[in-house]
Amino acid sequence: MKPSNSAPTQPWNARETVGLTILVLVVFFSISTAIALFFVIVQLVTDPSLTPDIALAAIETNGLALSLATLISGIVASGLIVALLKIRPAFTVKQYLALRNPRWTDWLIWHGLLLALMVLSESVLRALEYQETFTAQIYQTAQFPILLYIAIVGIAPVFEELLFRGFLFQGLQRSRLGPAGAVLITAVGWAILHVQYGSLIICQIVCFGLLFGVARWKTQSLLVPLSMHCLNNLLALLITSLQQP
Repeated sequence: MKPSNSAPTQPWNARETVGLTILVLVVFFSISTAIALFFVIVQLVTDPSLTPDIALAAIETNGLALSLATLISGIVASGLIVALLKIRPAFTVKQYLALRNPRWTDWLIWHGLLLALMVLSESVLRALEYQETFTAQIYQTAQFPILLYIAIVGIAPVFEELLFRGFLFQGLQRSRLGPAGAVLITAVGWAILHVQYGSLIICQIVCFGLLFGVARWKTQSLLVPLSMHCLNNLLALLITSLQQP
């Protein structure tokens, strides 16, 4: 008996999921790089005294360039994720990405754990006399802070959670790795995405990624880690703004 043409196709398997995740990241970084190069060219044209090396070094902490690159590349890459899910309609996009509203107690518990981890990690950084300067640099050069807030508090968390704790997590947890393996791999992969920070901050990001991943696993909802991610970035920017002279 032939299968019905209306039967849903199989979802992406683990290997396909990893490959497509890499594809989405390539698209994201390609767009971001193109926007950064545009800013470099504009700076070189408007200020002939600049050398390419200086312009390239400055663009790494240019808040305006980062804001626009994150906004544009994040939106395009998020759309690509949705398009990939519609190619394999075994589940709806909402089901595949676990876009379900959890219990109100879940919101309280996991956001409380986030705040506790933030306090703990900040205490460790202070004890080690480590000062993170990247966020301050992009804030000082943002020119339009509202764009930076939209990019860092809105678009970046949405894209990163859709990709890591949404698309990639779903593909990995259905494999032999299981949910625990998915939590670990998505946390490490997400941390590697933040290469602009030092090794200590990347280790800190891994810890936050593990917390986000466990929240995704235990609540069966992407909305919880997404909200936690947005809150973390919001507080980081607000604290940075208060520290400005």
